[in-house]
Amino acid sequence: MGKNQPNILFIMGDQFRTASLSGMGDGIRTPNIDRIRKNGMFFREAACTAPLCTPSRASLATGKYPHNCGVTVHDANLPLDQKTYYQMLVKAGYRVAVAGKTDLHKKTRFIGSKGDLPVIHHIGFTDPHEMEGKINCSRLLWDENGGLKALGPYQQHLLDKNPELIKKLNETYMNYLGEDTPPYHSWETFLEKEDFLDSVIGEESCRFLREVDMDSPWHLFASFSGPHNPWDPPACEYEKVKDSQFSLPPHDNLEGKPEWVKKRAAQQSAGLTDALLMDAKRHYAASVAVIDEYVGRMLDILEERGLADNTVVVFSADHGELMGDHGLFEKRAMYEGALRIPMLVHLPGMTEPLESRELVSLMDLAPTFLELGQASYDPGDMDAKSILPILKGEDVKIRKVQQSELIHTMMLYDGKYKWIRSFNDLDELYDLERDPHELCNCISHHPEVIRELRKYTFQQ
Repeated sequence: MGKNQPNILFIMGDQFRTASLSGMGDGIRTPNIDRIRKNGMFFREAACTAPLCTPSRASLATGKYPHNCGVTVHDANLPLDQKTYYQMLVKAGYRVAVAGKTDLHKKTRFIGSKGDLPVIHHIGFTDPHEMEGKINCSRLLWDENGGLKALGPYQQHLLDKNPELIKKLNETYMNYLGEDTPPYHSWETFLEKEDFLDSVIGEESCRFLREVDMDSPWHLFASFSGPHNPWDPPACEYEKVKDSQFSLPPHDNLEGKPEWVKKRAAQQSAGLTDALLMDAKRHYAASVAVIDEYVGRMLDILEERGLADNTVVVFSADHGELMGDHGLFEKRAMYEGALRIPMLVHLPGMTEPLESRELVSLMDLAPTFLELGQASYDPGDMDAKSILPILKGEDVKIRKVQQSELIHTMMLYDGKYKWIRSFNDLDELYDLERDPHELCNCISHHPEVIRELRKYTFQQ
């Protein structure tokens, strides 16, 4: 192991709300994730560069905004000429592993029965065990003889147990994706907890941590598929929260919102009642509990093996979840529920909770990890900024304006005002200090704010 090269454990949830951390508003308890927060830094204003899986994860991998790394849509592959921080860590002597979802070659969907296709090695993983995402884990693939063929390791796990499990999972998820099923529909999985996708990802992550040797520093990307919808947690986890009361979002009459938001809300919230939303939140909370449990197991393994004193631990997410905010679900919008992400960072030696309100982005982890690992990189080749100075207690400001983008909209935030641009619809401006729930579009009252924020956007 190189001098002062720490191990790096990066745990990611998919569609995990910042508000779902303990004490952050949703009413969900995350005791094991709290262990990182109690001995690390919480970036309260952290955001994704795109509230959509594939662009967000490509941005993380490259340290670039989606439009600069060539991934702006969901079903896309990261261009193979793009440099990744995983590749740079390998050059610095790191073993780089993944257990779970990457979405870096999403267009092809097939990831191989062992999750170790040549493309994932090229992207920079020396020890890959890539797995399917939440929806893709149920899609059927047939071989030339008409038999089921595994899309990835999770399906192989189910095939080895009973091929009928995949067929039933496919039927369940395809019905959920049907036109007549609302996005808030939730249920308990028919699978045993050990066969639940995030349990399999968690077990593989723990296996790596138990078995990895000490001959070189390592970086494990433990990338869970949840709490992404559909919310179908193990029954044993749902039982623990089935009577819990979680907070519901304030009513938004959508005055001042773009027409596309109004139409989407009308479609996604058709038939929604407080009772149905509460039921969805309970299933979401039970899905969070599975991840939180494995976070605890991973932290325990680090302590048991004597690795905790030389391991950086990070918990974050690719984007959030709207969960009924403004009558919306899932992501693909610039409102706080989808935009904000939990970002907790523990460096060896941290022994108390710290907090920063710097306008950090998920992609900033790329140069941060590279600097921690003493890996060579060109800062000018990235849009991301290292947050290591903040973690070390330096009084620095890494950016004046935080940005996020989708192909139809973008967001600029200066720490008080958030400007949401809809390229073919109404723009919005929210004073998040006075209006944290984004209920009042105040764009007509603050032309001076728009003039200033306009300097930071490529869309004039």
